[in-house]
Amino acid sequence: GKQWYQRRVRGLFMELSDVQEAKPELIKMLPKISGATRKQNFEHHKHLLETIYKCLPMIFRRLTKNKVKPFINDFFDGLFYSLKSDMNLLKAAAVECLQSLSLLLGPNILGGRVEMTNYDMFMYIKDTYPETVGA
Repeated sequence: GKQWYQRRVRGLFMELSDVQEAKPELIKMLPKISGATRKQNFEHHKHLLETIYKCLPMIFRRLTKNKVKPFINDFFDGLFYSLKSDMNLLKAAAVECLQSLSLLLGPNILGGRVEMTNYDMFMYIKDTYPETVGA
């Protein structure tokens, strides 16, 4: 079932981010991973998003800020969708990812990026999770 799939994906991400030689390959995968967050046209897409947003904080921490900064905005659409999800596990993974991004970039930088990308979502995050965007 889906738990097996989620464990395999998380395990793969953890393995790749632990191996120094695999880090360049993981960086090359970030656009594909962000692309997967925009695919919402299949039944279990929320489970895929949950898995991705559970793994991203660990991936971002291990790859360092400078390596992931160019890719962060690519994850925003799926993250915004997930923050408003009716699926509690997905929403929790998205909140954890948002908090991790705030720690990685700093709340003011993250807030500025979110505001430039989607002002309405910035206002939602500012009202709901103000500590993450420097509000």
